[in-house]
Amino acid sequence: MWQHFQSLNLPYTAPVQSRRRYSVTADILAYQQCSIQYGAFVARRYEPALVVQLFYGTIIHQVLDRAHAHFRGELGVPKGMLPTDADIENYFTEVENALVARRIRAVQNARDQALKILKRFNSLEGPQLYPRIIDTECRLQADQGQYILHGNVDVLADSSSGGNGVEIWDYKGASKPSLGDPEYRRYEFQMQVYADLYSQKTGTTPTKAILYFLNELAPDPEPNVRPVNALLEVDLDQTAVQRALKSFGQTVQQIESCRANRKWLDPMEAPSQSTCNACDLRWNCRATVGFGRQYPLLHP
Repeated sequence: MWQHFQSLNLPYTAPVQSRRRYSVTADILAYQQCSIQYGAFVARRYEPALVVQLFYGTIIHQVLDRAHAHFRGELGVPKGMLPTDADIENYFTEVENALVARRIRAVQNARDQALKILKRFNSLEGPQLYPRIIDTECRLQADQGQYILHGNVDVLADSSSGGNGVEIWDYKGASKPSLGDPEYRRYEFQMQVYADLYSQKTGTTPTKAILYFLNELAPDPEPNVRPVNALLEVDLDQTAVQRALKSFGQTVQQIESCRANRKWLDPMEAPSQSTCNACDLRWNCRATVGFGRQYPLLHP
């Protein structure tokens, strides 16, 4: 090749080695949740048979994105109009049909629950939240040296306390984990990293980072009152943010090591029971209770 460039009288430039892009949720959090699952379904790209979790999370995010666009007047309705229950049902059907076309379906009770909580969120939170929304599905990324870290923030909203501040919101199609649960810490780390990515992009730090757990809306003894566990405000202290970034960097190193060795190690912490219950690998997995192993390693 060098002789070829000499014959053309052109300078030779060595090829630039591309850096891998890592998604905050699809890579880092997925690996932290279960490294075995990540190796099979993300790195090796095996097709999962069970896609209930994918259906549930996708339909919640895409229907709410349509609800936000509806309020902004982008879907053929006047700006500032709150979607009705009928509108939410229509948007739900649109997204559901698109998912079914991709062979992604949910069992009936999961489908019905998703529709129920979307209607409740829309009527309960829409009047106060939708007018404050600045942007949705905001893409963020930052150069971390050896890799590119990127993610999507579900909502950027004007500060609820007034002023020029911005809040970042993320919707979770799950119930709020308990304080000592590893999932709780992972969710906090996600929002702290999002806050850093937003700061690198804009030069300003979000005033708040809010996680909204929509499954807390499923039981509705008081349908017009927000459940106490629906919201989690995440600490954005700079020490906490740096701790989250360090954790993510260590996870990237672990993923790279597994890729290089072509071996995906057992999870360091037990995946949630719901994660194991929905996993195709559960029948022969060292991390799973009550399925493939007589003496499970992780779950109590």
